[in-house]
Amino acid sequence: MASTTRRARAARRPDPRQRIDPARRPMQPDHAPVPRDVALTQAHAPAYPRTHARVRAHAWDTGVFGTVVLLLIIGLIALFSASYSNALFYQDSATYFIRQQGINAAIGLAAMIFISKITYKLYARFHKEMMIVSIILLILVVTPLGTASKGAQRWLFGFQPSELAKITVIVCFAYWVSQNPSSVRSLRTMIKPYGFLLAVYIGLLYLEPHTSAMMIICGLGVVILVAGGMRLGYFVPIGVIGAVTLTAFYFAFEHVQERFAVWLDPFANMRNEGWQGAMSQIAIGSGGLFGQGLGQGMQKHLYLPEPQNDFIFSSWCEEMGFVGALLVLALFAYLIFRGFQIARAAPDQFSCLLATGITAKLAIQTLMNLFVITGIIPVTGASLPFFSYGGTALLMQLGEMGILLNISRYARVDVRAES
Repeated sequence: MASTTRRARAARRPDPRQRIDPARRPMQPDHAPVPRDVALTQAHAPAYPRTHARVRAHAWDTGVFGTVVLLLIIGLIALFSASYSNALFYQDSATYFIRQQGINAAIGLAAMIFISKITYKLYARFHKEMMIVSIILLILVVTPLGTASKGAQRWLFGFQPSELAKITVIVCFAYWVSQNPSSVRSLRTMIKPYGFLLAVYIGLLYLEPHTSAMMIICGLGVVILVAGGMRLGYFVPIGVIGAVTLTAFYFAFEHVQERFAVWLDPFANMRNEGWQGAMSQIAIGSGGLFGQGLGQGMQKHLYLPEPQNDFIFSSWCEEMGFVGALLVLALFAYLIFRGFQIARAAPDQFSCLLATGITAKLAIQTLMNLFVITGIIPVTGASLPFFSYGGTALLMQLGEMGILLNISRYARVDVRAES
């Protein structure tokens, strides 16, 4: 009887030579006492690791906000100094341009703060509606409803739809790349929808015509595609297409040929097309190191064409000199730097590409204006952000800064601390 009991216990005892799967062993409760500090720590610990923690909003980027406000204030000062002569001569009021721009600046600043509170994800949700509305408005511009001025039909009831098209390209491209990152790694998948949207916009802007908007929109598209992972080897066909398009524009439009000729030597035809470039370079050169003093410039007195618009920085250089110009350029450079820092710290790919596109738009448009007034590229009509007179452009620029500020509120804390 005893031997039988021992054999039964031995059968139940596990063989130490056999490997036991610990996952099949029943978990036995541990009745050992737990220290009080360990018990309190385990009580407040999460039941499972949080692999997708929610990104909470924090304070916006004060560097971006402060730089935008400072550029806006300097821009209003420069606008009044550059425009009061033209305003008095053409509008019978020296404060005509600054009054209109001041109202737009106040509205735009309030809109920037309001938009900074709206989540950036809303634009991804309504990207199709933005695209449809922008295309419809661009079509209406070239109808009798549009307003023509100085040989171009770009306005619709005082609104410039090309500004809406620029931000629409940024939103749509950012959304499409974030939804399908592999679409930018093949020429076939880039034709639709990226190439199709660019072709529609370029075709409609060609009818206005609006050369600077076409160049900016194409540049924005390329920047976002590259940031989204497009192969650099694709620059070869893109460059060929760009060269062919530029050549076609040169031979198709007489005014493009005239602009190229004037660009090469603006002083050869100062009575007509070369007047803008020549007066701009004279104004910049007259400023010297410290300038002639705020309000003391001479070229703005009916010499420099459009001193309140495209050539406002030429007037600023004449009055504030190299030092004043360097101050403004440093502010633009810092704002662009902060914009790319926000894109780097963005919480997801859509916000990263959205911030990249908005910052690239600011950089491209600023560089184009500086290149035009210094004669590096032909006159294209690109305005200087926050400086040039124009309600639509200023409102859109401040609205885009609001989007950038909203993205900065969700920036990753680790990357933000590094910057």
